[in-house]
Amino acid sequence: MMKRVKTITIVGGGTAGWMAAAFLSNPHASKDCNYEITLIDKTDPERIGVGEATLLNFPNFMACMGYQVDDWMPKVDATWKAGIHFPGWGKEGSDIWHPFAFTDVRGLPNGIYDEKSNLISYDVWTKYQDEIKLNDIQACYRTAMENKVEFEHLPTVYAQQIDCGKLVKFFMNDLKDKIRYIQSDVQSISWDERGEIEYLTLEDESEIESDLYIDCTGFKQLLSYLDDNTFTSDRLYVDTALAGKVEYEDRSKEMFPYTRCEAVSDGWIWTIPTRSRMGTGYVFNRSVSDPDEVRLKMCEYWDNRISPNELREIDWTPYIKDSHFDGNVVSIGLSGGFIEPLESTGLALMIRGIEYLSEALIGNRYEDIDKEVYNVKMHGLYDDCINFVNMHYAYSEREGKFWDYVRDKYKKSDMFTYMEDEIFDPTKKTWAGQKYGFFTGLNWQSWIHQLNPQRVPENILINEFHDSDFKNCLRDYDRYYREAVSHSSTLVI
Repeated sequence: MMKRVKTITIVGGGTAGWMAAAFLSNPHASKDCNYEITLIDKTDPERIGVGEATLLNFPNFMACMGYQVDDWMPKVDATWKAGIHFPGWGKEGSDIWHPFAFTDVRGLPNGIYDEKSNLISYDVWTKYQDEIKLNDIQACYRTAMENKVEFEHLPTVYAQQIDCGKLVKFFMNDLKDKIRYIQSDVQSISWDERGEIEYLTLEDESEIESDLYIDCTGFKQLLSYLDDNTFTSDRLYVDTALAGKVEYEDRSKEMFPYTRCEAVSDGWIWTIPTRSRMGTGYVFNRSVSDPDEVRLKMCEYWDNRISPNELREIDWTPYIKDSHFDGNVVSIGLSGGFIEPLESTGLALMIRGIEYLSEALIGNRYEDIDKEVYNVKMHGLYDDCINFVNMHYAYSEREGKFWDYVRDKYKKSDMFTYMEDEIFDPTKKTWAGQKYGFFTGLNWQSWIHQLNPQRVPENILINEFHDSDFKNCLRDYDRYYREAVSHSSTLVI
């Protein structure tokens, strides 16, 4: 049955709610659809987030709505992000770098590089892996470790690190004349016989009726059925974070263009440098580690630059919503599911949920098939993210009761097995990936090689070429990257 959508009510004014409102109220972004949008929430933006890292779909999301980088980045405290640095994962002293992209091999002799073979620096590395570290052939790693960003050679492989509270304020200001904003809690929900929402009753007893409702109420899932969740603790190993903010002591060293996720005794600690301060959090499992002990360890990690009472405890049970689009309700953000903070999938999943919804509503309408497609896409995304995050905990040689717990409980995904097999099959191409996921085969391969370093077969596409050609290519790499570093700019605009 086809349903027309002219009015949309969003409940929840966190990051998900305001991002949805911004996108769906933008005629260009929302495929020329016109909606009357109401957003209902009483949340203070200052309470939202402590700094959050994004993936590559975030700058694309902002650009799609017409926001210019040099305008919005200063207003949301944003810095550039070239990738994620994972010190200590797998074993003590490890240095794993997850780049957003590898550089194409354009310095190879004529006839070696072409669009069909799609050779990249990773492929060259397979031939010289005994002599060269994978990180050494990545421009983004070299420049990032010098606290610089490099746009001349790599203009499209940066995301951002932002203050989510300031992002909400940015949207609130921009949308003040474009949507209806009601500062209220929802007191009750009226459902019809089909299980769809008829109207919402607010604190002042007024009623709000819409064609479509978007649930952005987080773990409360106010507009959703709580029994419509699939819990995923069997594949994920953390469920708590102690989060806070740390002031800079030396910006030149501490405001780096990447997110740092450092493995420690009870789990891992994130550091997200924004313009004014660093967001940080200790991620652990509350059934394994005592939160009070972890709180003290976190303060010690920061040399007491943050006090125990400044750390906010966030608990969750990882889950995926079985039906993200159910009846006339769409669950976006935490209400649709949560994995864990690793790999910055939270905002990325929000964005994709909003974009998929916009596609489902083309023509200001939707049908049952549109809901089914939406649910398949979103469930696939969440599942792919869980598989990728799960892989990070494999092969661990670290000591401590948390890592013992992980080793005892660890369950490898089918996708992990497939990617491992692909790594050791030289006939497979490195760019193989998933249909809906954020992480390609190359992301998997790079991570697994660094997590469990062992020699891998050389890419068969390069074996027929002379060794001298690649020696020259590697020399060109070094010159290319030294030039890249010399032309790099600072972290902020």
